[in-house]
Amino acid sequence: MAKTLSLLALLFFLASSAFSQEIFYEQYDNGVNFWLVIPYNAMIYKKGQDLTDYQLSAQIYNSHKKQVGQFTKQVLVPKRDWLADTGIVAQFNQALPKGTYKVQFQMRNKAVGDKREFRRSFDIGAKMTEIGMNWVIAKREGVEFIPNKLTGLDLEELIWHQQYSLALDSIRVKIDKQIITINNPQSPIVLDLKPYLPPEAINKTNFVFYEKNVHYVLEPFLFSPWYSYSMSYTPEDQIAQLRYVATQNDWQILRKLPKAKYADAIEKFWEANDPSPETVRNENREQFYRRVLIADEKFTIHKKLKGWASDRGRIYIKYGDPDDISTDFFSDDSKYPKIIWSYYKEDRQFLFADTQGYGQYILINKDEEF
Repeated sequence: MAKTLSLLALLFFLASSAFSQEIFYEQYDNGVNFWLVIPYNAMIYKKGQDLTDYQLSAQIYNSHKKQVGQFTKQVLVPKRDWLADTGIVAQFNQALPKGTYKVQFQMRNKAVGDKREFRRSFDIGAKMTEIGMNWVIAKREGVEFIPNKLTGLDLEELIWHQQYSLALDSIRVKIDKQIITINNPQSPIVLDLKPYLPPEAINKTNFVFYEKNVHYVLEPFLFSPWYSYSMSYTPEDQIAQLRYVATQNDWQILRKLPKAKYADAIEKFWEANDPSPETVRNENREQFYRRVLIADEKFTIHKKLKGWASDRGRIYIKYGDPDDISTDFFSDDSKYPKIIWSYYKEDRQFLFADTQGYGQYILINKDEEF
């Protein structure tokens, strides 16, 4: 029996500021592994400088508000084109008993006056993480980062970090036609994959974990554009965007929440709307983030008319790419430019018109949306 856990994301918390730090944790006998993944594109550089210096810190508090853990790390990141759209990574381990905790993260750069912080809550249970994230960490010029691809990076090394609690029989790493087999593996695994990478582009890579009659198939965890979502939108924006996909009952609850509860409410909303709760990936959430970002890119007129808040943006976030787009710029019955989006599976057509003449298309047949 095969279980596919592609793009394995164990758990992430979204920043309560307009900055995205993705926090993953994995629970094992030797403690909790925390991984911080910070978009390189969010780094700020002083004018004329090609190196930025950030101090990362984390404080963990238990339910009695007692500090039970901390972490600090200096992160030096050069300004490089090859780091664009990647994630800078930091990791630490903390022994924590079962319970509820709050963590406070800070990221500070004194040279440019950049200080960002946020607080989140999380639970540690009795169950261990069965198969952790298949971390693939690239290294170049001494910088460790999560790449958005596996070839063409001129890397010093590409280290695969893997931890798990299952009693595995073997692990196979498939890189195109090459197969690396590890029999009777011992957790954790640390392996440099660079010698196995072909010089040309990689067509397919996956990790296969064998446990008796069950095997788990994981794709490499690479940095994806949707990580920039919470860097781009405030919690207020995120709540407003959820209106597009929330039920009427859910929206009535969300819209009445105080701002202090937005972050927790967003997490709970996606937990309740996970199409595959037996896995650790939430495909609905990833799809939603991608659509919001694409809607902004495609339909933003200017900074006061964000694409996600436009009529076309809303329909795109709800339904995705239309199956067909037809234009009728100046038909006999209208002086306004028009666009029709057709969705065959949903049996819907949406008519948009630029009634003001500046590219902001308004949905004409609003009844069709509902």
